Amino acid sequence: MMTTSVRPHVLVIPSPGQGHVMPLMRFSYCLVDRGFKVTFVNIEFIHARLIDSLPENGIELDHIHLVSIPDGLTPKEREDPNNLHSAASSKLPAELEKLLRNVNESGKNGKIACLIADETAGWALDVARKMGMRHASFWPASAGIKAIIHHITELIEMDAIDNNGRSLYLLVDAIFI
Repeated sequence: MMTTSVRPHVLVIPSPGQGHVMPLMRFSYCLVDRGFKVTFVNIEFIHARLIDSLPENGIELDHIHLVSIPDGLTPKEREDPNNLHSAASSKLPAELEKLLRNVNESGKNGKIACLIADETAGWALDVARKMGMRHASFWPASAGIKAIIHHITELIEMDAIDNNGRSLYLLVDAIFI
């Protein structure tokens, strides 16, 4: 734990999808344990579900402040994951930029020292670059999945898989004695 009274302020933003929020929340707690103040950003829909799952007055979780930005989608539109992806690239960057400016100008929690975004939320990293902020990406899945994604082009070039990800090898049943 840091011994100074001023905690560096980090903004953490997961990709708005299944399996992305909790890994970044666990990472945020690791940051808090090392002396950071965290603002954790979700879209309104996920934020509301997260708040509903917390005990009363849970919006401030021991140096983790939960906030939301609007995705601009109706509940019906939100049912289609493609709409959420479209909103992420078209509407969320402006909302995130507005939030960053508000937090930094308010002086309430200190300026944001760094933005950490889910690697699949590249739009958030673009906003940080545009605003001249320090930034880092976080990969919420296993290292094995990251390695496979990183090597997909090579697997296609080696004719191990086709452009649709299907194996080009014939698998047969075998009995080993």
